[in-house]
Amino acid sequence: MITRILSKSADETYSIGEKIGNRLTGKEVIYLVGDLGAGKTLFTQGIATSLGIDPHEVVSPTFTLVNEYMGGKNIRLMHIDLYRLGPSIPGRLPEIDDFIGDGIICIEWAQYLEQSYFDISPSITVTFSLSGDNDDYRNININAIPAIEIK
Repeated sequence: MITRILSKSADETYSIGEKIGNRLTGKEVIYLVGDLGAGKTLFTQGIATSLGIDPHEVVSPTFTLVNEYMGGKNIRLMHIDLYRLGPSIPGRLPEIDDFIGDGIICIEWAQYLEQSYFDISPSITVTFSLSGDNDDYRNININAIPAIEIK
């Protein structure tokens, strides 16, 4: 089921991430798809907050590929950024494989990764796109299996 949300600010995007994070169990893979500046890292910071992780510590791992955090809820958050690798990812990535099934995995630029890369469920795909003429507005489409209700 796809949930469509219009975020009108960075704060709203962050809050949506936090609301989703509050519903996670600790074994999900979250595919984040969107252009530069679309809100992927901000969304991940919201998830981090829900896990008891200081959101100011959560930065995009563009050059390190993976950043790992441990929250107060004793759930690991693996934040992965595939931007630097681009669409030519060479098969399996040990940096990612080590984390499968052991926490929440948020993958920025997930469009560069085969959706079948993970044999894990549940998975969530979040797509960010600009909305109209206002640079602060984002269309956020959330496809979750099983569905996640955002209140």
